[in-house]
Amino acid sequence: MHPFLDRLQIPLPVQQYFYPFFQTDGSCNLVFPYGDSIEHFGFAFHRVPLSKNFWMAGNANLSEVCLVIISGTAMDCLAWLKKNYHSFSRLDGLLFLSLGAALQSSHSDWLRSRLKNKKIILLFGRDVLGRITDLKVAAAINDISLEVYIEGDENIAVYYRSRRFLFSPENLSLNALDKASGYRFNLACRKPLQHNTFFDELLDHAGLLIK
Repeated sequence: MHPFLDRLQIPLPVQQYFYPFFQTDGSCNLVFPYGDSIEHFGFAFHRVPLSKNFWMAGNANLSEVCLVIISGTAMDCLAWLKKNYHSFSRLDGLLFLSLGAALQSSHSDWLRSRLKNKKIILLFGRDVLGRITDLKVAAAINDISLEVYIEGDENIAVYYRSRRFLFSPENLSLNALDKASGYRFNLACRKPLQHNTFFDELLDHAGLLIK
């Protein structure tokens, strides 16, 4: 369907699923609209916007959605579904959201008002920034105030539910916060084993990752 997605070894069913939700520019680069900005991908670049909106793909009727997948880029969504589409007998119960380069208050308001009782998977990176985003998105969905600070040279402090939790960068995760606080967010965080993001993994498998 699209030569770039063919080069990335994305199978036809996944391309067909996402086809209504992206465009191409005059050079055949991929364009993912966020409303106020775009995510722009070509083999020489990948520009991710700082947006107040989401890029959305899939079923927009939330009453029919059984699983919401939230990431920081549209390309991560494509990469994750490429890896997992065989696990679904049907794809019409999925909704993909990309919030772009950073979580904004407008994202938090939307997530809080619409997704509290939905099954959710987070796809943010394995690095510290990605794991902090896991915490902030989970808190937004559950309408919980949460702040994250760097303390000293090494520690990360998480303040929420009137308590302070201290983690090393290596040990910070939503699961670790669940265990330390005794509060269950009931969200799944999925991360590739050997790469920072699923898109990095996709590029590497296609022989295109710059190392």
